[in-house]
Amino acid sequence: MKQNNNARNHILRSGGDRLIISLVTFLAMTLFFSGCSKGYSRYLKLPSDPSSATGLGWAAVTSAYAQARRLPDKRSPDAALVRRGTVFQCMERRIDPEGQDVGGLWYRYSEASSQGTAAAGGWIHSSDLSIFPSEEQAREAIAALATE
Repeated sequence: MKQNNNARNHILRSGGDRLIISLVTFLAMTLFFSGCSKGYSRYLKLPSDPSSATGLGWAAVTSAYAQARRLPDKRSPDAALVRRGTVFQCMERRIDPEGQDVGGLWYRYSEASSQGTAAAGGWIHSSDLSIFPSEEQAREAIAALATE
């Protein structure tokens, strides 16, 4: 009888071992496949901008006054006030912290790119700008705005 009990315990233990191995395998596979999702951070991939083939292009301020912010966020403190007609080379572009669909894009502005000094700078929202592939096209657009 004792031998029979030992055989039964051995079968139960080996069945329990199989269950544990199966659970561990299942959890490992679940973790592996969940890590293969297509999600990505909005900071890693910027949308393509068809108006500029190389680099980020040139921006022209089209609103009467554009508020440059210290950070690319509408809640960020003011850094400078930029007048309509200002043309500058886009140094950097970022997606708003609320996402592109809600907050849009921000372009880095620096006085050095338009005036030759580094006195002021900041981030200007895309709603205050028009983006062009070249400085010449940006200046032509501003000249056309001035005649309207």
